[in-house]
Amino acid sequence: MSSEPVEAMIGTAWRYEREGQADTSIAEFERVLKMDSNSMDGHYGMGMALRRAGKKEQAIVSFQKALELVENAREKRFGKSNTIDHGTIEDDRYMMLARMIKQRLSELQNS
Repeated sequence: MSSEPVEAMIGTAWRYEREGQADTSIAEFERVLKMDSNSMDGHYGMGMALRRAGKKEQAIVSFQKALELVENAREKRFGKSNTIDHGTIEDDRYMMLARMIKQRLSELQNS
């Protein structure tokens, strides 16, 4: 396994994604997910890279996993309440990640 921090690996994967190198980005996100299979950012990024590569069904699976992880983390922190109004950066992160993931899923499922 790599001694590189997962956050740095995610940054590298996103750089490849921004550069339009979907296959390399996918490979990097695979490395991330081998290190941390519960990485919300890893699954979201993998979904984006798979979408760019035209792998719609695989992208949907990655986005669904990312959404599941976000919702589980949010529930663990705040309980089953559907509202997040605690005013922390983490609250905002969960809310924004969930919105972005749902938007990507909608785009893929309606295309």
